[in-house]
Amino acid sequence: MQDCIFCKIIKGEIPCYKIYEDDYVLAFLDIAKDVYGHILVLPKTHCKNILHVEEKTLNRVISAVKKISNHLVDNCGFDGVNILNNSEKGALVKHLHFHIIPRHDEDGLKVFPEFSGVDCDLGEVCEKLKIKEEVIDIVPTQKVVLYTDGACSGNPGLGGFGAILLHNGKQKIVSGGEENTTNNRMELMAVIRGLEAIKIPCEVDIYSDSAYVVNAFLQNWIGSWQAKGWKTAGGGDVLNIDLWKRLLIQVNKHKVSWHKVKGHADNELNNACDELARKEIDKLRN
Repeated sequence: MQDCIFCKIIKGEIPCYKIYEDDYVLAFLDIAKDVYGHILVLPKTHCKNILHVEEKTLNRVISAVKKISNHLVDNCGFDGVNILNNSEKGALVKHLHFHIIPRHDEDGLKVFPEFSGVDCDLGEVCEKLKIKEEVIDIVPTQKVVLYTDGACSGNPGLGGFGAILLHNGKQKIVSGGEENTTNNRMELMAVIRGLEAIKIPCEVDIYSDSAYVVNAFLQNWIGSWQAKGWKTAGGGDVLNIDLWKRLLIQVNKHKVSWHKVKGHADNELNNACDELARKEIDKLRN
């Protein structure tokens, strides 16, 4: 992102006191010098916060946080660490990052805020906040209809995807968004997340306006790519390999039929998926 100070540090436009770096993550000292050895750990791909990061990217950052924390304790004489993250209010830089605060047993630091307490029924709080997974009750061999669409503002740019699943008169909606992505990745994510919402093997009719996704299966591009070691006919690397592999895992669980529909036309459910995708982009802008 052009004005992000962390992105400038990642690109080398601003110097830093680098502690650790790999292909996906950078860690460096916080220049505030508020705590000895205060380290910031962040993904090299720009994402606003933990609410918007891809799971794979987050896993890589957390892995680096653990590696650095172990190093601080095993090799640098610290007794432990505190890990902090601010996902919205108070975050001066809108680029996902974690703080590692090295600790000694008797250092006297008060890292966590002191709360005044709240009078509440924990059972009621639990019922309100717990994740209630939406699962479509599907009988094997019955059909699920899956409509999907992806969108991108700029390519690459802010992206969104939407999916609508239909079964036995029930409907489930899945949507999400990502920063610094492409339209093709969002088309793939729409299908992936739609299939991931189906918890047991069944027959799935997938309707998409993406020739990129549909033709990969109808014209068996995917089989050719795999046979060539994920190379194109021209010998180049297939783009979005991570998502193609993730999609194949889901496709192999079901009996899938692919259907190409015309985008931005008179298909009501395709248009509804497009609207879901664009709403996700709007969320990222705000």
